[in-house]
Amino acid sequence: MKAYNLCLFIIISFLLISCNGQQYSNYKYSKKETEQFLDDIVKNAKISIGDITEIKKEQTDELYLFTRYPISETEIEEFDKNNGTITNKDDDISDFTTYSFKDYELITENNEKLQFVDNGRAVYLQEYAIWEYNNVLYRNLGFEIKLNKKYEKLKGHITIEFEMPRNVKREIKIAVNTTIYDKLPE
Repeated sequence: MKAYNLCLFIIISFLLISCNGQQYSNYKYSKKETEQFLDDIVKNAKISIGDITEIKKEQTDELYLFTRYPISETEIEEFDKNNGTITNKDDDISDFTTYSFKDYELITENNEKLQFVDNGRAVYLQEYAIWEYNNVLYRNLGFEIKLNKKYEKLKGHITIEFEMPRNVKREIKIAVNTTIYDKLPE
């Protein structure tokens, strides 16, 4: 029985090690491209209300991180060739980004401290529309943050760490000063 358990342990260990090496086998981006991407998303990261809150102007328990990065020359060519569309692929650089919250403090207009609610959210960035800023095409990215209570005004900060394959990371502390009467960031 001990020999069986030992063989089983060796096989499982080998499979786990093998799979771990292939985790980023289709990651085609250089370290320089990875670092530039992270620099761009950190530089452009903002915390804001969502579009429904902007329209309804009602208290909400949602908050969003929005960011962006310039699309590649290849994607610009595809965008121009296909009348403003780009095929979404599973190997875009943003598909390899994960994030984690390092710390946060969010205080409402009533001086209540709010907490994040784990609603089963994924820890990757969602891809949103392509948009032009200052004559440059950008891919918009973001994710929703669910809170434990509704607010009208919210102040504080959120510290987030973004991570890419090969252990390339960037951390940012984003100031939060938002109300349900704000406009979405451009």
